[in-house]
Amino acid sequence: MRTGLLYAVALLACALSVVPPLWALFVSLSVHHGGGIALGLANYRKILGEPQFWSSIWHSFATSALATTVSVFLGAMAAYGMTRFGRSFRRLAFGILAIRMIPSIVLVIPCYLLFRDIGLLDTVTGLAAIYLTFSVPFAIWMIRGFFAAIPLDIDEAARMDGASSWTVLWRVIVPIAAPPILTTAILVFCFCWNEFLFALVLTDQNALTFLPMLMRLVPPEGPLYGQIFAGSTIYFAVPIIAIALIRKQLEGSFTAGSVK
Repeated sequence: MRTGLLYAVALLACALSVVPPLWALFVSLSVHHGGGIALGLANYRKILGEPQFWSSIWHSFATSALATTVSVFLGAMAAYGMTRFGRSFRRLAFGILAIRMIPSIVLVIPCYLLFRDIGLLDTVTGLAAIYLTFSVPFAIWMIRGFFAAIPLDIDEAARMDGASSWTVLWRVIVPIAAPPILTTAILVFCFCWNEFLFALVLTDQNALTFLPMLMRLVPPEGPLYGQIFAGSTIYFAVPIIAIALIRKQLEGSFTAGSVK
């Protein structure tokens, strides 16, 4: 009885969760014609014809890719040190996780003033740098769990062959943990891809990302809902496809990271 109730609640939750994206898809395909509504691709053609659409997509990709690359690089080195140098870094690990929990609204105004003074405001580099405040702690926490599941005997065998710590990390440990590290990179990329607050406050034109760009589709006469939802459907298809491609790997990665 309880199992059936749990399944019913789970199915209801799943059904409710798919209503917003399906409604967005319906609105994006809706075209007002002759006093009625017909389905068509007019909204997609309009949004794809906007130069700002492509520039904002590029800025989103460039910023997310740069932040992801730096996060995984730093996360791998930090995770290796925390799992291989003989001391217990459990408190440090929880401290890093606590940094990940800092609300973005606490950082956005100080970062705006800082970036304004050092010339990083409205730049891809500056936006990627602020993304590191939440992406690096997440990468460290995730990769640490994967590295902890790798036996220390592998490190010792490599050191007997004369390998340094740097060589052991990048030529032995990282190749072994490549699938879960790739999973972490995809998740970090999705977090950066979907970020809104920092992008809204710290960019204007030169590094304007996609989500703040959508706010410019709200003219005084009223929001262009069709174009907004058409662009959103295209934009959010990227992380959905990425997660779908690594779904099986994602499940295995979390299992590997939880068992030492």
